[in-house]
Amino acid sequence: MTQALSGAAIALVIAVCWVLGRPKRTILRSTDASSIAALNRGQMELVTPGGGAAGKNANGSASSAAIPLPAASDRRGRLELLAQLQRSFDQGGPARREAMATCLRWGHREALPLIRRGLKDADSAVARLAAEAMSSFRGRTTASLSPAQAAKPPRNVARTR
Repeated sequence: MTQALSGAAIALVIAVCWVLGRPKRTILRSTDASSIAALNRGQMELVTPGGGAAGKNANGSASSAAIPLPAASDRRGRLELLAQLQRSFDQGGPARREAMATCLRWGHREALPLIRRGLKDADSAVARLAAEAMSSFRGRTTASLSPAQAAKPPRNVARTR
């Protein structure tokens, strides 16, 4: 028994010496982190829309507000607006952002295919506008809220009571 305890004690001493004797890792001790942070900020300003791009978005929203939205009962107006939005979306660039902003402002179900295309767009501003427009459509559909479906009991009511 004492041989087993002495073997375990020796193994414990070796393990402790091995853990304590390993060299500590030094992270960025010799590198100036402020220059790296400045470089990262510069790169992020190139990628994310800054103050200049926000002014363009405001101009784009103002020009998209000039497009009249059709009434809910105006089928011809809706089709014309969808065709116009499709043409603008196919042009690309600022016209695509304006089309997505109009879809966001309109909020009609007939714009869903265009909004879905906007979600997959390479332009982050278009994808962000499409995500905002899609958020109003998330959740339950109107078909699942019908009272006839909600009142229907399960098939085996006797087993559930």
